[in-house]
Amino acid sequence: MKSHSSIKIDAELLSRLKQGDEGAFDSVYRRYGSWVYNFIHSLLFDKQLTEDLTQTVFLKIWEKRQTIDPELGLDAYLFAISRNLVYKETENRMQFIYQSDTSDNLIGDSRMEENIDADSLRSYINDLIDELPPARKQIFKLSRYNHLSNKEIASRLNISEKTVENQITRALHYLKQKLAEDSHFVLLLFLLVKGC
Repeated sequence: MKSHSSIKIDAELLSRLKQGDEGAFDSVYRRYGSWVYNFIHSLLFDKQLTEDLTQTVFLKIWEKRQTIDPELGLDAYLFAISRNLVYKETENRMQFIYQSDTSDNLIGDSRMEENIDADSLRSYINDLIDELPPARKQIFKLSRYNHLSNKEIASRLNISEKTVENQITRALHYLKQKLAEDSHFVLLLFLLVKGC
């Protein structure tokens, strides 16, 4: 929670921004820029797009500066603008993929396409799992393919349950990161999960 003095400083800074003070705008950007960038990047995993959207957030702040209430602060306002831009970008990407798919005149029914997409995703994930370090890959496969509990894996491999948990967490983080780098597979995964 902010102290009374920091709220007052924020209110004074936002009052100056509201009046069109470019120095105040620079201060707001320095104070909140990395937070906005990190928030957007955590959702999109695309550095260039994140940089563009971060600039757009602050452009909107400047354009709408007269509507800012200095007493309420800027955190919620920044969050709402950032979130809305991410949603809009995601919708635009999905619309683009949908239009591309429909304009390609693909042959076959939608069920066959879903099976092909699911097989492609499964194959891609298996390739990513094969890139894991050997011990991590073995633990991950025992967990996800053999459906063993962490305790069973620990007993079988003569390691601690905490080690098993850490290795599975790291494997999942790696897979999530790699899938996020490929927007086609992220959207495909989203569509497949949504359809289930």
